[in-house]
Amino acid sequence: MNHPTSLIRKRKFAIATGKANFELSRYTAGKVKTQDTTLLVISRTEVEACDLSRFLGSCSPKHQDHRLASLHGKVRFTIDGYDNDPEPLCAIPSVRKFYRLCHERWPCWSFFADLESECLGMVAACVVPNVSLVQRPRRKVEVTMLQPDLITFFEFCLPAAAYLHSRLGIDKFAGMKLLQRVSYYLQLPD
Repeated sequence: MNHPTSLIRKRKFAIATGKANFELSRYTAGKVKTQDTTLLVISRTEVEACDLSRFLGSCSPKHQDHRLASLHGKVRFTIDGYDNDPEPLCAIPSVRKFYRLCHERWPCWSFFADLESECLGMVAACVVPNVSLVQRPRRKVEVTMLQPDLITFFEFCLPAAAYLHSRLGIDKFAGMKLLQRVSYYLQLPD
């Protein structure tokens, strides 16, 4: 499989036997939209109330096709309001619960997530059942996830990605290439 050089250059984690290590940092509070990226910031209030309405509204398959296409691979999901919490986001029970509920309702991460960021690794760390955390300098956290858990996470995302690829007219070969990039990002076996 050919690996995009931009992904190889930006990867700051290594695969251990049967595990993937991600180094995660928090995004600063605020909403950012540039030509290349949309930052979807969910508030602490929404997380604690398990209010999925804005998440589901922002990433809904009900959007017009041009809107969905414009968000493909360009969204960074994050949570605001936990900046003073010493725990990393993936260790906060309410954040994990929120992302798990999002994952159950509409597992669209592999379609929307910006693979040039830590975003998908953070989402996966919140969704998978088994994570190991090691604190690093500058509020960075190394997160280790078991490969079988990441495979399950990825497989659960496949129907949503296939639906969106089909709806947008992305042919099967191109869709497979896109999913291979996600698989590579998650350090899944070929």
